[in-house]
Amino acid sequence: MSEIFIVGNGKSLKDFDFNFLKDKEWIGVCLGFRHWEKSGIFPSHYVCVDTTVCNHHRHKILEMIEKEKCKSFLICGSLFQSDIGNKLKEYKNVVPYQHFMLTENNPFRYLVDFCTGTCASLYGYILGFDKVNLLGMDCQYVEFIPECVEIENKKLKIIETPKDNPNYYFNEYQQKGDIYNPPNVEKVHKRSWQDLRNIFLLYNILQQKDILIYNFNLENNKNLDNYFEKKDINELKV
Repeated sequence: MSEIFIVGNGKSLKDFDFNFLKDKEWIGVCLGFRHWEKSGIFPSHYVCVDTTVCNHHRHKILEMIEKEKCKSFLICGSLFQSDIGNKLKEYKNVVPYQHFMLTENNPFRYLVDFCTGTCASLYGYILGFDKVNLLGMDCQYVEFIPECVEIENKKLKIIETPKDNPNYYFNEYQQKGDIYNPPNVEKVHKRSWQDLRNIFLLYNILQQKDILIYNFNLENNKNLDNYFEKKDINELKV
């Protein structure tokens, strides 16, 4: 059975040994590159579908593309209209997620509420893996940390790099000057994971497949337990 790991940036990965992923197929997301650059362990594929985050960090994303840090990149279509758009068009392994939403018979068409984590999981599905393993997808956020302020269009800005960020497994995940959207756990993230569960069930029936999805997490994290079978993250050893 072929498997892929969908690796988020939640607090549950604080003590996780990323060497486990060295010989694995895995998808990394969003600002995880700040940790990958230090560890030297980059994901097989990169996904970020948050327009605000993609735009703010577009030059870093382009750098990863140009240096071939990952095999493929699933990003926001708006970047193809930005100042790096012409360079992005040179790479066949860089795809806007909107392309899948407009493709006939593609499961992305059924994502109503979505976030980067659920898009990354569905990307793993359409890449053809039989088993999709979630890591660090905690789906529990402190919506407003003390180091952020609200700016125009209800976006948030980090005004001081957090010394102890309650939302992520490494404190430097967010840094001074970063601009991002409020997590909106109840209105966006939880609904998105429920949609993903339903899409997996539907497409397994339509395609006559039995693709499995597991949530590797901590004992005290129950936000996704209603949607996916949970496994102990401590089972994953180098």
